[in-house]
Amino acid sequence: MQSGIEGDDQESRSFIERARREQILRAAIETIAELGLAKASLARIAAHAGISTGLISYHFAGRDDLIAHVVRSVNDGMGRVLTERMEAAEDYQGALRGLITGFVRFCADNRAPMYALREIAVAARSEQSRGPSSSDREDLASGVAELLSEGQRDGEFRDFSVRVLALTLGAALEAVPQELYSRPDTDVDAYADELATIFVLAVRRPQPEETT
Repeated sequence: MQSGIEGDDQESRSFIERARREQILRAAIETIAELGLAKASLARIAAHAGISTGLISYHFAGRDDLIAHVVRSVNDGMGRVLTERMEAAEDYQGALRGLITGFVRFCADNRAPMYALREIAVAARSEQSRGPSSSDREDLASGVAELLSEGQRDGEFRDFSVRVLALTLGAALEAVPQELYSRPDTDVDAYADELATIFVLAVRRPQPEETT
């Protein structure tokens, strides 16, 4: 039978291990954002965190595993925020606006993580590999395309090429992390609202008075 003291010790160790993993993830994110993925070695990440590389290896199977956890951690947080924004909308235009403004504001609140994610995606493309960032990017594009298609079927959106618009929106969103990271004084609300308005106007069905 496990004593209360033993249970407390295990819980304490579990808390410490979670905190250490989060510390390593933060150090990896900040190192990648500052130096780029290629230069973000385990040694540099460890130095940034003030720990040994051996401690990183205790918590992660290697550099690739650490990078995969960075991608998963950032994308999970972003996914939760965007889902909440879209589900709160009353119509498809509202959902599209919520997706875009939510993404921009998430980038603003998580500049280093989102810029690191961008660096990982750029490196994955340059290596012509299908890393975790590549599949997640496809998931996002698929989700956008689904939203656009549903808006068309409902009659709220005009007829257009869903693929072309999804790709265009994806490219616009992909530019956001670098813009906000390199220009910290950007008016985030104005940027988010303007970007959302561009795409809402692009998809909405014209009113009768606009076609006469």
